[in-house]
Amino acid sequence: MAVLLTDGKPVNADIHSRAEAASPSPSETICDEPTARPASRLARFEARSAIAYSGSPARLRALRQESPLRFLRPRAESEDATLVVVANTAGGVVGGDRLTLALTAGDGAELLTTGQAAEKIYRARDEEEARLDFSFESRSGARLEVLPQGTLIFDGARLRRRTVLRADTDAILLYGEILHFGRTAMQESFDSGQLHDRTEIWRGERLELTDVLRLDGDLAVRRRSPAGLADARASAVAYLVHPSPERFLSDLRERLRAGGDDEVRTGAACHDDGLLVVRWLARDGAALRRSFGSIWAHLRSRVLARPERMPRIWSI
Repeated sequence: MAVLLTDGKPVNADIHSRAEAASPSPSETICDEPTARPASRLARFEARSAIAYSGSPARLRALRQESPLRFLRPRAESEDATLVVVANTAGGVVGGDRLTLALTAGDGAELLTTGQAAEKIYRARDEEEARLDFSFESRSGARLEVLPQGTLIFDGARLRRRTVLRADTDAILLYGEILHFGRTAMQESFDSGQLHDRTEIWRGERLELTDVLRLDGDLAVRRRSPAGLADARASAVAYLVHPSPERFLSDLRERLRAGGDDEVRTGAACHDDGLLVVRWLARDGAALRRSFGSIWAHLRSRVLARPERMPRIWSI
């Protein structure tokens, strides 16, 4: 059962869960052999969840939750923004899942959102891809920080993800993502499957950037190519949508040089109108995460006037 909240009034909405999708009708016959289970019997999730805050201090204005996407609202740390934690109660994403998530901060709201843990994209069966549609909006003077826990892509996964970032001309949006191509400690890699990751960044009514990462075909060759990922096992990006992001670029580049690591390649640049981009590539996911955390703490302090440290939930 989904719970919707609009202007403080709860409303019930029906949803589909894995358990419901897996339940056979009386006329169906279940084989005892696990390998005999038809592909159509595999459980899938289709869910739409959304949450919106407005005002200062930020107040919850609308809420819709469908399993497996849940919004947790723990108490924020001292001197930090209102905190929203996104949890996937299914424990990960599989081929055939269709998940949509929308988060909006408006009317001067100060909001920090992050995941409960790294999202896991598991091996797909029958060439069926998982589809994720995410939307993050910062409206009317709001300050929205979208801190990633990361996305772990297993070998054989098939993912199509679209992320839309929108910020009004008087609002600020700081967004990041970290991709891990397999678990480094387990000597895993992402050598088969498909990844199509598209990010759109809108400033007011203008599309500022469409950023696309596409991996398919012979992934081992594409990952190792100097023109591709240069054998990186992890990548990351941070986007700052701000009225004047260029004033942060010089200090940011100095911070990147000071925290230089031979295992991590980084770069930062400003686009012409209201957009700063930072990128990372590394063979060691842990080294990349350390560099990302250092730069993110710097940005949230200089740009959002928040404590120059990572939130406790990210450090666990």
